[in-house]
Amino acid sequence: MEQSASIAVERMDALFTGIEKKLAAIDTSNDFCTESDRQALEDIIYDSVSIKEISFIRDNKIVCSDRSRQHNVDISRELPKNYSDFTGRFTYTAKDQRRNKNALFYLIPAQDMWVRVSLHLDYIDFWVSDFGARHSMKAKVIYNGNFVAGDAEVKNCDLLNLIEVDSQKYPYTVMTGYNGHLLLKAFKDQLLYAILIIFLISALFVVGLSSLCRNRRTLESEIVQAIKNNEFVGYLQPIVCSQTQQWRGAEILLRWEHPHNGLTTPAEFITIAENSGLINDITLKLLAEAARNKAVLDKINPDHYLSLNVTASMIANPFFVRKLISIIKHSPALQHGIVLEFTERETFTDDQLAQLQTGMTKLRQHGVTWALDDFGSGYSGLSRLQQLSFEVLKIDRAFVAASSTDTITHSILDSICNLAKRFDCDVIAEGIETTEQAERVNALGIKYCQGYLFAKPMSFSKYVSKLKKAQRQPVLDLAPKELEQIIEH
Repeated sequence: MEQSASIAVERMDALFTGIEKKLAAIDTSNDFCTESDRQALEDIIYDSVSIKEISFIRDNKIVCSDRSRQHNVDISRELPKNYSDFTGRFTYTAKDQRRNKNALFYLIPAQDMWVRVSLHLDYIDFWVSDFGARHSMKAKVIYNGNFVAGDAEVKNCDLLNLIEVDSQKYPYTVMTGYNGHLLLKAFKDQLLYAILIIFLISALFVVGLSSLCRNRRTLESEIVQAIKNNEFVGYLQPIVCSQTQQWRGAEILLRWEHPHNGLTTPAEFITIAENSGLINDITLKLLAEAARNKAVLDKINPDHYLSLNVTASMIANPFFVRKLISIIKHSPALQHGIVLEFTERETFTDDQLAQLQTGMTKLRQHGVTWALDDFGSGYSGLSRLQQLSFEVLKIDRAFVAASSTDTITHSILDSICNLAKRFDCDVIAEGIETTEQAERVNALGIKYCQGYLFAKPMSFSKYVSKLKKAQRQPVLDLAPKELEQIIEH
């Protein structure tokens, strides 16, 4: 119980600490509340699902907020009457005048002002209650003896084995415990002879879950540090012309140059990176790296392009799209010959479709070409092609591998090629590993290929060296095996 309460305090402390670090970067001394200041506040909110609004308050009025129209708004009724007596951080609940519902506020002193962070009370309340439920106990957060969030109906006297853990930095306490109802229900539901077995299984489960969570937290922390240390890099795998075998472009494939584990593939960290939202920062780093690399590649071959994977949810997010556009605007090399691709396996709702279409259009206006990856592996290929506009279709490697022995798969590849012509899309066949596969793809009229037959993913420096060699070689009409020998030497 004490460990669980400590974990809850640790996570809530991390929320508040993260907010304060980002707020500290905003300069309130000169020309305060510029458009960039409001944008910085918006970015803080975007990065945290727990924050609803951020405002700077002086003399009971909002002097700056992430909402541009909330300027010089009097919020006296929302503020504690004695808040000016406080000298440090404090929290309170009050009715939000604009939303007419209770809200949880967190105030931080800042020179001659206060920073007021409006938190999603419903989210905090749900998280605390769910946290307790997942640990088979009751949990709540209190401040100065007053209930803030969690299981409000449980009184202190109702809880058995009560545990209270105070935050050492912020003014709140997490309280956990069991009540009689939970214990009685467990006694009634289970046969006495099974209690020992359940206890042993539960103990093993808790130990395993604790270890898994600890490893997950450790890996997540390592990913955060790796982003700061620029340990994530893009390896390049060439995309070649099926007929001439010339290198037309390259796909950027994420790799982690781990200081202890060496080169690490996404299979070992991508799930946690995506679930934690850290994949967004990694993608922005890769795009910035692509800008530098493409400037070099343009000098070797101005028609060479780079392709980078994104998720549909990223492009449906206007804040993330704006960050992508900002990088492209400041990088002339990215204003042509850059392809963004997301997989057909990723699902998204109809509500996200309009936002996705808007994001794709805005990026296309800045020179981005769009590719649909793993085409044919999902259930909505034709529907997605009709709803969204793509210039490139990448055929899933499973179709290529099965086409040599399965006549039905071969027929499907032919249908995909005809469909691509109908929608005026170029086609790339992924996963080409044998000469037979390359010849079959070429016979179908598929314009481009990608796979180990031509080259494995490689570092940028190695890619540049091989691209220069390939540019000097008369590769027209060479068979794939002959091209492979040129590349290897």
